[in-house]
Amino acid sequence: MHDYWKRLRRNWLMRRADIHIVSFPKCGRTWLVLMLSKVIELHYGVSIDNPLKLRRYTRKCRDLPLILQHHDGGPEFQRAEEVETDKSFYRGSKVVFLVRDPRDVTVSAYFQKTKRNINFHGTIREYVYEPVGSIETNIAFYNIWAENRGIPDDFLLLTYENLHADATRELERLVRFVGIKGVSTETLQTAVDACTFENMRRLESTNALGSGRLAPRDVDDQSTYKTREGRIGGYVDHLEPPEIAHVDRLIGARLHDDYAFYKL
Repeated sequence: MHDYWKRLRRNWLMRRADIHIVSFPKCGRTWLVLMLSKVIELHYGVSIDNPLKLRRYTRKCRDLPLILQHHDGGPEFQRAEEVETDKSFYRGSKVVFLVRDPRDVTVSAYFQKTKRNINFHGTIREYVYEPVGSIETNIAFYNIWAENRGIPDDFLLLTYENLHADATRELERLVRFVGIKGVSTETLQTAVDACTFENMRRLESTNALGSGRLAPRDVDDQSTYKTREGRIGGYVDHLEPPEIAHVDRLIGARLHDDYAFYKL
């Protein structure tokens, strides 16, 4: 019954949400959510027990839209052809779509599935060719959203790489999109500084948020952390040349031109 009511509440929230922050898993969504949470806390002078749950801020900030972050149906457990193509559900709401280089996503997802969730038991080389939830699914997920970006009332594309390059600028874009007015540059910078990789690793290592979403499976094993590396292009240290060539071919041949910046 607990699971039933949990699903029922989740569906109710999905229908009510004004803004959806959508991403394929392992694209940096936790980082983005924590920065936005910090902006809300500083700007409105409020706090909640778990800043990862953006929706709870609406209880204290009447003019704040209901923001819900999710992975749009659990694509990490689906084959490419199983990913939902109909996005009419999002008509009438706004969507923030966060993407990351599929090569880095693939490597990060491998560690997530073998060190945290333990739902894949092969090698990283095998995972590159895995049909369920690996890079082919990731590309399909990106493409479907590129083809449906006109369905929501408004659509904002953010990239993990741009967040790394200038987090303050990208956070400002997000804040404007959400509709929070009058946020100072100082507030934006403070939020960014509070959510550096080092600070997030500290929060995770002590489970400061009391949430499994940001807690290591093994404090002494870096590979079990959600904040594992936080690097751009780190896939080259984990994949062998044949696998890199394979993922490069997939990206070049299949990835929508909206993400041409990931094509070599």
